Amino acid sequence: MSTPTPNGPTGSISAPPPSALVTPPTVAERLRTQLGRLRPSAAHLVDAGFTLVLVGLALVGFRTTFFGLGWLWVGLAGLVLGLLVSHVTATFRAPGIVTLLAVAAAYLLLGGPVAVREDLLVGFVPSGQSFATLVHMAVPGWKELLTALPPVDSEGPYMALPFLFGLVGAALTYGVARRWPGAVTALVAPVLLLVASIVLGTLTPAAVLLQGAVFALVAIGWTALRSNRNRPALQNGAGRTTRAVTTAALLAAATVGGFFVGPHLPGADGTERTVFRSALVPPFDVTQYSSPLAGFRQYTEPNGSELFDKTLLTVKGLPAGVPVRIAALDTYDGFVWGAGQFANDGTGDVPDGTGFRKVGSHIAAEGTGDPVTATVSVPAAGYDDVWLPTFGTVTGLEFGGPRGDQLSDDLRFNIDTNTGVLPEKLRAGDTYTVSALAEKIDAKLPAELDVADGTVVDSQNLTFLDDKIAPWTDRVDGQWQKVVAVAKAMQDGAYTDGGAPGDYQNVFLPGHSLRRMTQFMKATQLAGNDEQFAAALALVANRLGVPARVVLGAEPDAAGVVKGKDVHAWVEVAKADGSWQPIYWKQFVPERNKKPQQLIQKSEEKKTGAQVPPPSANNPPSVLQGPDQAQNATQLKNPPKDDKNPLDPDNWPDWLRYLVFFLVAPALVLLLVYGAIRFAKWLRRRRRRTTGGTAGRVSSGWREVVDTARDLRIPLPVKGTRLEQARALEEHVHGPAPEKPSPVVDGALMGAPVPSAAPAAAPAPSLALVPLAASANGHVFDVTEPTAEEVDAFWADVESARKRIRAEQGFWQKVRGDVSLRTFRDHLPSGAGLGPALARTSRRQGGPKQTGRSTRGTTAGVGTAAPGAKSARAARKGKDA
Repeated sequence: MSTPTPNGPTGSISAPPPSALVTPPTVAERLRTQLGRLRPSAAHLVDAGFTLVLVGLALVGFRTTFFGLGWLWVGLAGLVLGLLVSHVTATFRAPGIVTLLAVAAAYLLLGGPVAVREDLLVGFVPSGQSFATLVHMAVPGWKELLTALPPVDSEGPYMALPFLFGLVGAALTYGVARRWPGAVTALVAPVLLLVASIVLGTLTPAAVLLQGAVFALVAIGWTALRSNRNRPALQNGAGRTTRAVTTAALLAAATVGGFFVGPHLPGADGTERTVFRSALVPPFDVTQYSSPLAGFRQYTEPNGSELFDKTLLTVKGLPAGVPVRIAALDTYDGFVWGAGQFANDGTGDVPDGTGFRKVGSHIAAEGTGDPVTATVSVPAAGYDDVWLPTFGTVTGLEFGGPRGDQLSDDLRFNIDTNTGVLPEKLRAGDTYTVSALAEKIDAKLPAELDVADGTVVDSQNLTFLDDKIAPWTDRVDGQWQKVVAVAKAMQDGAYTDGGAPGDYQNVFLPGHSLRRMTQFMKATQLAGNDEQFAAALALVANRLGVPARVVLGAEPDAAGVVKGKDVHAWVEVAKADGSWQPIYWKQFVPERNKKPQQLIQKSEEKKTGAQVPPPSANNPPSVLQGPDQAQNATQLKNPPKDDKNPLDPDNWPDWLRYLVFFLVAPALVLLLVYGAIRFAKWLRRRRRRTTGGTAGRVSSGWREVVDTARDLRIPLPVKGTRLEQARALEEHVHGPAPEKPSPVVDGALMGAPVPSAAPAAAPAPSLALVPLAASANGHVFDVTEPTAEEVDAFWADVESARKRIRAEQGFWQKVRGDVSLRTFRDHLPSGAGLGPALARTSRRQGGPKQTGRSTRGTTAGVGTAAPGAKSARAARKGKDA
């Protein structure tokens, strides 16, 4: 039967090759295939769920650091984003460096719109300033958070930190869970995150139950699930009930022990909680500013500043009778009362949260009084100093006006003294709102008061006070009662601001140093203003063993206006419960119209001799420090800084610091890690080549080939022989071997001449791993040991094979193989090309000597053969051959 041909009506048409019928996939189909790979399996969803819970519990540690719940939503957003990034990179088996770069890109691109939300373009596009803020917060921002006074507002640049914490934590935890099958390995990152959230928090625990018991139960449950998942299928059903009962019993015992035994273990005491915040010294040094009490006379009359009748501040919303507080001064160095770097309560213990720190609009403080909110404004030519006027126990501060953001960033506040410092000073037009718990001035002092014991100054230098204290308190019992008696006795003195030029009152000089206080207290009549009386009363209270400090403030008039004549100084005494009892100026300072007696003062002038100059603008060093310390104290406070040293990073421009610390330094670290891993593998390869018997070195050579393949993640048969491994490697690199052609050509009759085929292209060079495996078998299972020359020749073939295997891989695959640690942390299953027989090892160590081939104990693929099993070994060798 004839069939049509292309050239005529008859002939034969050859069928098209099968490859011609296959349509290559379109771009959309390839894209759908790749996206289909992203569909998570049940195991992936389980790991993602546990990651979400564990990292979320670690994130709870920031509850006491931030105010409100804004930080939680930002942290959860970073957590979900980290899960997505890690899932995509793990699905496509991207190297770890790619995951790191993806996390960094997500932080920089999404950190601005999601977390910081400042300096954005069109409301959501990151700008150069937002990038700079995110980079800054990623490194020194953690230290700034630790030195800021908690709780910090849940807005602004600090929100980048919980976002980064959740992002990196989720990516690290889920990435380890996807790439490493170990049950306990996946818990390393969550536990480290939990510890980090605790030490970066505050002395107040965030959530003991959640971060203790719940975290432990979830971690144990995840470990049990992953362990069961990694168990071989034939063992999963064995003892399932027993394992479940044992797990439940262990969990119950751990829970009961945690609740009942845990509180009695060492370190369980909440007062011994260790956090980084308590170990860091705030970088802001308030002692660089002069004491406001030393400049008290600028508010009096007459004086050159002319502030007595000038409006300094206007306060709206403050109830009548509530005083404004400018600064609390709790240190005395023999020259002035000043604000200390740390709060001084007289007990010798530094209070929690003490020191001048950066704060947000909300301040966590406890006190007594009624909630009050008032707005303070600075008029033209008004108040101009670094000390921030507030009132009561401050619970919130919010700046307005054109400099509001700058002032909020510059403010440093001490919650233990309710004193704020603004290095840039207040100016005309500045406004701010203060929320506080405030109390009105009480006209009477309490009859009974439980005061604290201690002193905030060195009372040994206050012996000159005893001549006055003794007659004032000899008929009074109780420390508080003695302080009240001294206050009442002081009211019998006279008030003077020094008088006008040429006035007899000029002899009463300003200041409150030890010399000025000696003159003041030894005078026949006490004469001075609020500065001398308040400084003296605080010294007397400390001499009596009651901690006391001086406060400078003011009492606004009925319209809320504060003028210079409204500025006063008073004393606060520490109570046993840690609070402070004020003794206002009305309760110990004489009336302003009660002037000193002129005749008495002339005799006092002859007694006192030379006049003491007023204190300098800056706090001088204390005379109590010793001669050497006093001489160098000022220089030690502010050591000279070399601004021309090119090796000091502080002298570098910002772009150079970012380049060095965020690009060059990480790259050098990565290169160092890469080189260390490559060096470790080189040492292992050298040890395998030079250590042990010659047969063992041959076996190690084949092991080197297998480890190279495993580092490159080339699949190998489990418990396969060397020949099986070699065939698998060759098939993975070159694909399956083509089938041998049939001796009868399609379309040709039996006996007909076979047409010559077209010349085929030259085949690619083979890896030739099968001969190498056969050579390894021959050396390992031979009766005699291979010679050193044979071992060197075998290892030369091994190096060639390794280079050919790596040459078939892409650049990133080779890099991932170079840094892979899987051949260090686990081992091949039994029989996967292990070393020479145990019998040979025993023979070298002096064991019973075997003869013939029974001296070899390891087959190429199954395991360790018993000595003397010659027939089984020979059969196996025949199979490999």
